[in-house]
Amino acid sequence: MPAQSNFQDAIREAQASALVGPNVVNKALPYVGGGMILTAVGAFGGLSMVGSAAFMPLFWIALIGNLVLFFVAQGVASRGDNTTALPLLALYSLLTGFTLSGLVALAINAAGIGGVGTAALATGATFLIASVYGRRMSDSVGQALGQVVGLGIIGLLIAMVIQLVGGCSCRGLAGVVLN
Repeated sequence: MPAQSNFQDAIREAQASALVGPNVVNKALPYVGGGMILTAVGAFGGLSMVGSAAFMPLFWIALIGNLVLFFVAQGVASRGDNTTALPLLALYSLLTGFTLSGLVALAINAAGIGGVGTAALATGATFLIASVYGRRMSDSVGQALGQVVGLGIIGLLIAMVIQLVGGCSCRGLAGVVLN
């Protein structure tokens, strides 16, 4: 019985913390969505520069800046200074997008813009549905965990449907363009 008591105490302590407290999904998803948008902006900026001579020096600067910002923002966030942490995390998201732009360029070359766009659309739709659904989630740990797993399954279904529809329409468009 003491193990169960320790577990329940740990759950109560985690729920009381600012990071994991009540409505964590409701509070966190807008920031995650905003970070994803800023990462996309950084990736688009990097994609516009991939062929230029300035890309590689800026890539290395952004990569080093990313590593430094990770530790600085983590330290600021652990002190609970949100007014400083949020701008640092916004800059971190932009730099992450820029550093990922080379991989995005490779993915576009390998899978085409339709494949990359489909993945981005599925991810965005999943986060949108998760944020709406997350507002209705219970604070009960067992129920919340089951509902988070349900959100993951919904995300997979969204990705499958979008890929199926996107894959068919992209092949159709490719046939029209090639003919």
